[in-house]
Amino acid sequence: MLRTVTLSDVPQLLAIEAATQVEPWSEEIFKLCFQGDSRGWVIEQVNSKIIGFVLVLVQAGECHVLNLAVEPSQQRQGYGCKLLSYALTVAKQQGAEIAYLEVRSSNDNAIALYRKMGFGKIGERKNYYFTMDGREDALVYAICLN
Repeated sequence: MLRTVTLSDVPQLLAIEAATQVEPWSEEIFKLCFQGDSRGWVIEQVNSKIIGFVLVLVQAGECHVLNLAVEPSQQRQGYGCKLLSYALTVAKQQGAEIAYLEVRSSNDNAIALYRKMGFGKIGERKNYYFTMDGREDALVYAICLN
């Protein structure tokens, strides 16, 4: 079931984040999303276990995909596509004409998902992400929503 994310979901979001990210978001960062204009959705199984989430910020006609993650055991089953599709549909309804995101240059699975959904690479941010060995570039992707 796809539903709006709530503050009480943060512990499960943290677990997914820790399982999928080299440099996971902290609890504080997730909570800041609830204090600002960010919106988000989760995919929840019947047993109330969250298996994926997406968080976006829509402002001034633009959508920034802040975070998208799916539990590793549930990846490659279409959940990421479903979450991102829904978020982009809502963003378009709210007046966004373009959506942006950053992705680690080494994250081949995420890059394949974004390309499949029609995102195109528009730039790079050098040394954007922390890694175990230093820093890694981010690739910037975008898609027109109109």
